[in-house]
Amino acid sequence: MAQQENTPGGMHVVDADLAAEALQSVDTVRERARLTAGLTPAWYGPAAAVALIVPALVDAWAQGRGGWAVLLSLLIAFAGLAVLVVLVNVARRRSGVMVTLPWSARLRRTGAPLLALLAAGGATYGLCRQFGADQAVSKIALFAVLGLGVWAVFAARNATIKQKLRATG
Repeated sequence: MAQQENTPGGMHVVDADLAAEALQSVDTVRERARLTAGLTPAWYGPAAAVALIVPALVDAWAQGRGGWAVLLSLLIAFAGLAVLVVLVNVARRRSGVMVTLPWSARLRRTGAPLLALLAAGGATYGLCRQFGADQAVSKIALFAVLGLGVWAVFAARNATIKQKLRATG
């Protein structure tokens, strides 16, 4: 049992070890909440991939058709962009814990995966064009690589966060 002393005002002084332990448990809970807020739903990656790939497929289909097909292609491209924006907001609010990071921290966290995705997409597009694929096929391949890459990045990030959650108890 913790040692307590009676003070002149009738109040009890709590043991310093108990106070330190309580603060440590508060820090642990706060860290777990921060990590949990960073998790994205399992369906987020495939939905982002589809939102990137489908507009490229529709655009390739619409290139030779003209007229209403081009309008449909533009509408689907805007719908894909809207889906991505909604997915970002859903992932951010899903956990119920809103942790706002400064821009510098966000860029540090997303910078390397974003550069790797853009490099892979650029290389894919360049290789497709180099080997004689037309622009439509190259664009589909580019967005397929980007979509699947986004899926892989979120799966890897979730795995890292889950590992940290297991380590914190």
